[in-house]
Amino acid sequence: MRLDLLGNPYGPSVNVFEALASCDSLHLPAEAAETALRHRLAALHRVPPSWLVLANGIDELLGMILLWRRQHGPLLLFPPHAPADAVRAARHQIDTITFQRAPTFALDLDPAAAVDLPADATALITSPNDPTGNLLGAQEAVRLSRACALVVVDECHGASSGRTLIPLIREFENLVVIQSFETWAGLAGLPLAYALAPPKLANELAAYRRQDGVAMAAVVAANATLDDLSRVRTTVHWLRQERSRLFRTLRKLNLVRPLASWSTFLLVQVERGDRATVVAGLARCGLVVHVPLQPELAPFIRVSAGRPEQTDALKQALIEIAAEV
Repeated sequence: MRLDLLGNPYGPSVNVFEALASCDSLHLPAEAAETALRHRLAALHRVPPSWLVLANGIDELLGMILLWRRQHGPLLLFPPHAPADAVRAARHQIDTITFQRAPTFALDLDPAAAVDLPADATALITSPNDPTGNLLGAQEAVRLSRACALVVVDECHGASSGRTLIPLIREFENLVVIQSFETWAGLAGLPLAYALAPPKLANELAAYRRQDGVAMAAVVAANATLDDLSRVRTTVHWLRQERSRLFRTLRKLNLVRPLASWSTFLLVQVERGDRATVVAGLARCGLVVHVPLQPELAPFIRVSAGRPEQTDALKQALIEIAAEV
């Protein structure tokens, strides 16, 4: 059982399979279909189409942003964050600076601390954060926007939180919000992501898009998902409920301590024995969890909510491991 993955374990809408099977233009450029999808997504988020930029997944979109900003100051990160952020910055030869989170992993950005941030920095922050599950609050987003040249809020896990900072892009001319179909819609194999930003920023970012645009298959899959949006959102609701049950289940055990999360995964601290023993014990029971690489997360594992039977299997495995340590 894979409890280390971030995608929707219920998979994509059945509409996706049907749409791909019936499409006879997967080998063609997606220009017209891409334009139609951009208009559809813009209407969904209640912004003009000129405020939206499509890309082939979150990795490509973040790469576009770094290419755009590589001559405009350092990249500001907020550890613990996904290690790929720093790796991507190094690949694009961008200097990085960090702002440490509070011991609870919340971003405690008071006005005095915000003043000390580099004015030419591009702040990149994921909300909910991976792997801690913390949200970026509106107050902190406003303070970042006033302190930094550009703020990029990556909401690739945002569908599970029910919260978004998209309304703030109408108020701040240096704020970009990213969303993706890869996690909540189960489309990791057909990646499609998009940035929402004021037109000036959107136009500057669009200059770094791939010349051939977004893959037709990804556009078809995204449209099919939107056609079945109610059902897909229902599976996300199930995951949110299961995450809550997972949290309550783990909290009752004396081996680990889960932290509250706004995403479909939990950061879990091993409180008895050591992390390696727990991870090995879970593996013997056929359960795979994510082991964070960040030094500050040495006693933690990340566990994703899945189907109810997976939560039950994890509970039983942890009870067995607890009896041995």
